[in-house]
Parts: sequence; structure tokens; C-alpha cells
Amino acid sequence: MTQTRSHPLAWVPNALTVGRLAALPLLALMLWRADGPTDPASAWLFAAVGLTDLLDGYLARRWHAETAFGRVADPFADRMLVAVGLIGLILLDRFPAAGPLVILGRDAITMLAVVALARSGLDLRVDFLGKSSSALVMAATALALVSTADWIDGLFWVAVGLSLVAFGHYAVTASRAWRSSRRRAG
Repeated sequence: MTQTRSHPLAWVPNALTVGRLAALPLLALMLWRADGPTDPASAWLFAAVGLTDLLDGYLARRWHAETAFGRVADPFADRMLVAVGLIGLILLDRFPAAGPLVILGRDAITMLAVVALARSGLDLRVDFLGKSSSALVMAATALALVSTADWIDGLFWVAVGLSLVAFGHYAVTASRAWRSSRRRAG
């Protein structure tokens, strides 16, 4: 019988997630105090905190350190980081509120739906489209915090559009999974 030993640093991915959550009040304070329409210091903090998402996911997979806590806390930390950044863009008057609010609304509805589906026994996982959408939103938010370049504005609106496409995709996927589970149960 072979015994599996966990990596001695298996705790690091979850620590990075907790660190991401702990950095949010500082980011929010920096954005609150910023004059706008950009704030490079906030942009750098946002980007650094966002990069921990890539690192914790990579380490968790590499070290086989995926946990139930990480499966819940990691996407929650990501959504909260994006929420703080998007609210910051509104506070800085960087974009009309509609764009950030579309993404915030999508994230809120998606989080509620994932929780409701999980309570019903359905596990809706993030797929490539969702990861791409989130990555583009994070990148566009960080860039919009640092510059008012027209191409960044375009990238941000593409991120809003891709967020809606990903939301529609998840809605269809969740609906199919729900119907399938009802048929099996009933």
C-alpha cells in the first residue's frame, strides 16, 4: 500500500487566497482616497493581488494541494478583488457606472446561482470561457486604473461584453444541469 504524502508547503495556496482577501481593505482605502481618473499605486496593488490568483492556482495543482476551502475561497476572493477594482473605477469616474455594474451584477448573480446549485447537489465549475472572461476583466481593470488610453477603454468594453457572453454560457450550462438532475431524480 502506497501512502500519499502532501507537499510540505501545501498550505501556501490557501494562504495566498487569504492574503488576497486581507489586501482588499487596503486597496479599497487607496481607491477611496484617490483623485482619479486613475491611480497608479492602486493599479499596482490590484495587479499584484491579482497575480496571487495565478500563483495559488498553479501551486495548488502542482502540489496536489487543492482543498474544499480553496475551491470556495479562491473564486470568492477573485470576485471580491474585481468588485473592489470596479467600484474604484466608478469612484474615480473612470467609466460610466453601467459597465462596471454589468460585471458586478453578473458576478453577484453567478455567485448566488453557484451556491444555490451546490445546495441542490450540482457543482458548476469554472470553464475556459469563464476563466478568460475573468482574466480579461482583471487585466482591463488594472490597466484602467493606471491609464486613460483609448485602447484600454476598448479592452474594458470588450471585457464587459465577454462577461455577458460567459454569463449566458453559464446560464445555459446551469439550466441543462438542473433539468438533467430533475429528470434523474424524478
